[in-house]
Amino acid sequence: MKKHIIAMAVSAAIAAPAAAIADTTLYGKIHASYDFWGGDVVDNADYSLASNSSRLGVKGKEAISDDLSLVYKWEEQVDWGGEGAGIGGARNTFVGFSGNWGTVIFGRHDTPFKGVRGKYDLFGDTIGDARAIVRGRALGSSTNNWDQRYDNQIAYSTPDMGGFGATVAYISDTDTQDLNGDDVLDNRTDAISANASYEVGGFGIIAGYEQHNRAEQANYEDEQTAYRIAAQYKMDGFKVMGLYQGVENVNYLTESQGVALDEFGGDMSMWGVGAAYSFGKSTIKGHYFAASEVDSHADTGADLWAIGYDYKLSKQTTVYVAYAAVSNESGIGDYRVGYKTGHGEDAAVDTSELGNDSNAFSLGVVHKF
Repeated sequence: MKKHIIAMAVSAAIAAPAAAIADTTLYGKIHASYDFWGGDVVDNADYSLASNSSRLGVKGKEAISDDLSLVYKWEEQVDWGGEGAGIGGARNTFVGFSGNWGTVIFGRHDTPFKGVRGKYDLFGDTIGDARAIVRGRALGSSTNNWDQRYDNQIAYSTPDMGGFGATVAYISDTDTQDLNGDDVLDNRTDAISANASYEVGGFGIIAGYEQHNRAEQANYEDEQTAYRIAAQYKMDGFKVMGLYQGVENVNYLTESQGVALDEFGGDMSMWGVGAAYSFGKSTIKGHYFAASEVDSHADTGADLWAIGYDYKLSKQTTVYVAYAAVSNESGIGDYRVGYKTGHGEDAAVDTSELGNDSNAFSLGVVHKF
């Protein structure tokens, strides 16, 4: 009897801390790939091991009252064996409150605008990631920069209302460094971002808008904006999707200002279509994305196409093969496979000669826990 009582006491002591953190979850994702590079890459840039938006995090929820809960998440980038292996780089990390009225969070998070692309990207975080086109980070400037994760963010999401939902966010400071590289607070470099979605049956549609603001500067605009709409339809293993994006005042310049300053300015657009078919544990898929020229400069467009095959080894583990290629219009196009996307590596190209093309073949594994 004494042994039984002692065993019960030990079990209770072990179980008590577990009960105290019953609503806290440790989770993660391992996404590694081996990539073979081709096209107009620099000499000896042939193959590499990449860790692609792998992550480790803790998330949780505490009920405070019948209609109020504290929610929180801490998530870090993890490199599972690529260049610079280890933990480093904050991902979505926040604290907030939720209830039947919705959820409000404070911290670092993907913008609602980014969520429009992420929901329907068939090759997210792989060599075929659509951000190689729609993020707009080519064209020689970091200001033409979408699909972001920002600090200094407050966001509100509605509850699910019969398939409809929306999120709106305000970012109080999008650029925390001044021209000297010093950390500063400047609420003139703020942004607003929003999306709204509706899903019914196999049909889903989502639209987003984002506006970046900055301090007034002679010969430049003080805002640039983008809008994005995506839709998909699923039936009997088939899925088709499409996305369109427009950007106004690229690099905070109108077309005439861009011509006068010999910089990229004006409007541009991106669009893409894709399809996938799942059967058993297998999925075959492909998509195509294109970027138009910027108003002030000809030959700045590009296109991306990708094909792939996924196979689910288990509920948590998937292996895949994929091929992706980016072609730039002759002249000054500067897009390339994997550049500024969730893929951990991109092949170096000869930047002294823009308009180069790139491609890659990838073998990958994804495990979620």
